[in-house]
Amino acid sequence: MSELLISTSAKVNFCLRVLGRRADGYHEVETVLHTIALWDRIRLSPAAGDPRISLRVNSAEVPADDSNLCWRAADLLAKHTGATPAVSIELDKAIPAGAGLGGGSSDAAATLAGLIQMWGLDLPPSDLADLAAEIGADVPFFLRGGCCLARGRGERLEDLPAIDAWLVLVVPERRVPTAQAYAALARGSARGRRRGLTRVAQRTVKALNAADTHGLAQSLQNDFEALAMPGIADAQHAKTALLDAGCLGAGLSGSGSAVFGIAPDEATANDVAARIRGRSGSVIVTRTLSPGRSLVIRNAGEA
Repeated sequence: MSELLISTSAKVNFCLRVLGRRADGYHEVETVLHTIALWDRIRLSPAAGDPRISLRVNSAEVPADDSNLCWRAADLLAKHTGATPAVSIELDKAIPAGAGLGGGSSDAAATLAGLIQMWGLDLPPSDLADLAAEIGADVPFFLRGGCCLARGRGERLEDLPAIDAWLVLVVPERRVPTAQAYAALARGSARGRRRGLTRVAQRTVKALNAADTHGLAQSLQNDFEALAMPGIADAQHAKTALLDAGCLGAGLSGSGSAVFGIAPDEATANDVAARIRGRSGSVIVTRTLSPGRSLVIRNAGEA
């Protein structure tokens, strides 16, 4: 078993509808997600002679115990397959935690994919999908990457055409706790599985199928933007700044508080970032990623 280095990406939501609370306590959602070029790095090392999981994290914002999704992924995979969980995990965070960018879920997906390779496992795709969904709703998406329509609680995925777009990402200092955000939406009970898409999702899917960046930018919509919460207020200020500085459209990612703007090209993205940097939180210029570039595993000797 060789040591592995994994690069795993963040995501944004081009649309996000919360349709109601399900009988199992989760919320029924309808969302379009796309991976972006913002990376966490994970090193997986065999722990010879020590049949336990160990985890080190470079960020004080992220736990380094069994509540971390990397740890949970390794533990669940070992229990499901009977493998000995002898692995050392080093997590180098660059995706801001708690900002709606999916960093924890991405890390979990990377850990699953890496350990399957390291431990030489032959896991049926359906079993892997079930394990991923047990860890978190977005984890199955990060095993695919690219662009997907997600329904159910986020685990029912349909591939959509990836789009090549430049983004300006703003991460306000004040974050939005996910559980509080969902509670604040005060949705009623979901009325069973929808057959068709909402109009919001239809517009987003139509723009992606047409590779229409301008149409996509105009279709951005997220139910959490309506909440009266401090982090959402910061996100709204950042959204206004992005639009005023030249983005085609802007929207909230996940339940916040990160906001992204879609720029017509790289030069405009850099110009927008320069205009708002220093007054709208952390500002990052990035771009969307195709599926094959969203999660990259290599042997440590190749680095």
